[in-house]
Amino acid sequence: MGENEAPVSDRRGFLRLLWGMIAHPRNTLKYLNERAKSLWWLPALLAVLMAVLPVVAGAPLTAEQAREAVLASQERIAEQQGTELSEEQRAQMEGMVASPLLIVVFPAIGALVGLVIGWITWSGSLYLAGMVFGGRSTFGALFRTVVWTWWPYVLRGLLQTGYILGTGQLITNPGLSGLVSRAPSVEEMFAAPPSLGQLALSSFLAQIDLFLLWRLALMAVGVVVVMRLRRRKAIAIVLGIWLLLTGLGLLPTVVGGLFSGMVAGI
Repeated sequence: MGENEAPVSDRRGFLRLLWGMIAHPRNTLKYLNERAKSLWWLPALLAVLMAVLPVVAGAPLTAEQAREAVLASQERIAEQQGTELSEEQRAQMEGMVASPLLIVVFPAIGALVGLVIGWITWSGSLYLAGMVFGGRSTFGALFRTVVWTWWPYVLRGLLQTGYILGTGQLITNPGLSGLVSRAPSVEEMFAAPPSLGQLALSSFLAQIDLFLLWRLALMAVGVVVVMRLRRRKAIAIVLGIWLLLTGLGLLPTVVGGLFSGMVAGI
C-alpha cells in the first residue's frame, strides 16, 4: 500500500472531508496531511468556481453601474465645457463599459490569479515563519493545507452568489466596511469623494468577516498539525502574516487615493 493511500476502513469521501473541516478540523487536516495528499485539487477547484461565480452573477448589475458612472462623469465634463452629449456618444460609451471583457472576463481572471497568488504567498510565508519558529515541514504540505483551509471562502462565495441572484443587488459593503461607509450614488461620489483615510479604513474592514476568522483559525490548526508547533506559536504566525499581507494589500488603495486626490486638485 502506498504512503498516500488510506486503509479501506478509514477512507473518507470528499463530502465527509468537507464536513470534517467544519466539525473536526484538526483530525481532518491530520488525515489529509498523512493519508490523502492527492485530494487537494478538489477544494482548489471548488474555490476557483466560487471565486468566479459571484463575478458572473453580478455582471449585469456591474455593467449597469459602470454605464451610470461613465455617463455621469462625461455629462459632468460636458456641463463644465458648456456642451451636451449626443445620443451616438452615449451609445458608444455604454457599449465600451458594458463589454463582456471588462465586466466578466478580466474580473474573473483577476479573481483566479489573486486566488492562486494568495495560496502561494500564504504557503511560502507559513513555511518561512514556521521554520524560524522551529517547525519542520515542506512547502507542498503547507500549500495543500492552505488550499483546504480556504473552505470558508468557498461557502462565502456560494452565499454571495445566492444573495446577488436572489436580491438583484451587488454586495456594496462587504465585511465590516458598512460601519464606516455606505454605498453612495454616482452623483455623491463626484460631489464628495471619500477621503484617503476613509478609503483605507473601509478597504481594511471589508476584509474582516466571520469567514476570515474561520479561515485564520483553520490555518492555525493546520500549522499545528503540519509543522508540529505549539498552538500559541501557530496563532502568532498566522496573525502576523495576515497583518503583514493585509497591510501590503492596502497599498494600492492608498496609492490610488493619493493619485485621485492629485487629479481632483488639478
